[in-house]
Amino acid sequence: MAFVTESYRSVSIPSAELSVDEYRAIRQEAVRKIEDAIKAKGKSPADYAIRDLQPTDLGFSNDVWKYTYSAATTEENIVNMTIGDDTFIAIYAVANRSTNPVTTRLTFYKGTIPLKKINVEDMYVEDVPKKVLDEPLVWSESDILKIVGYAESASTDRLIFKGFIAEPKGKTVSTR
Repeated sequence: MAFVTESYRSVSIPSAELSVDEYRAIRQEAVRKIEDAIKAKGKSPADYAIRDLQPTDLGFSNDVWKYTYSAATTEENIVNMTIGDDTFIAIYAVANRSTNPVTTRLTFYKGTIPLKKINVEDMYVEDVPKKVLDEPLVWSESDILKIVGYAESASTDRLIFKGFIAEPKGKTVSTR
């Protein structure tokens, strides 16, 4: 369920503008898109556990959502990784826990193809600084997932990428 149906649009929505049901629908859409990506690789979603995305899933050194920009007014790769075998990732929102956030823009890539470029600076005036993508983005095994941030100063930001990861059951979590 995309909130904007034109394929040439690249928008995000402040979470305060969404109802609980709309937010739930975008999360459910992220799970559905992961399941579709699994099927597209000729595999069964029943063989996978889907869980919340953690920082280490995106190559962060520990499970703390934190990135330090090395320079001001420049783009830097926050994430640049190849998705592992039997792994699928969906991102549906971004938030920022920093008391003085510096990230103003994010661009999401699959390989060298930009999937979405969003302004995040406007979310900092919201009570809950979170933006929801109009449509979840999905990366499949062997895809290159890159997230590029633009910051107004060299500083640390507490960006949180809300999403899901699918892995074979038993790899990280087991399901009944």
